[in-house]
Amino acid sequence: MNKSWNRAGACLLAVSLAAFAVPATADDDCDVPIERWQTREAVTAMARQKGWDLKRVKIDDGCYEISGEDAEGRAFKAKLDPATLEVLKIKYRRRDDRDRDRDRDRHRDRDDAARGAPGAATAAVPGAPSPAISVSGARIE
Repeated sequence: MNKSWNRAGACLLAVSLAAFAVPATADDDCDVPIERWQTREAVTAMARQKGWDLKRVKIDDGCYEISGEDAEGRAFKAKLDPATLEVLKIKYRRRDDRDRDRDRDRHRDRDDAARGAPGAATAAVPGAPSPAISVSGARIE
């Protein structure tokens, strides 16, 4: 009985280790030979045809990855098959994400200016009191 359990345990261990030895493959990678790829100009032409305004075209995981705005003004990121230019995956960025990023940057600039951080914007922040200055010993507020 002990030998059969040891043998079963060894088999189970071997199968488990073999499963980890198999290289992981991502589902969203493209495996197209380079000679079958369409040009970047073809990518931009396809995007124009769809009414998209591209901000970036790059290659990632063997696919074209593009980002920009669609015809309705929504920000997106898409992964394209380099041979067919078929959209494999598209992800839209919510408008409130962009608003949140803009607000975060605005608050960061205001906070940096209030702290007097080096390189901070020196423009007055609406609603904030102006800093006092001293001219020839007289304090002006």
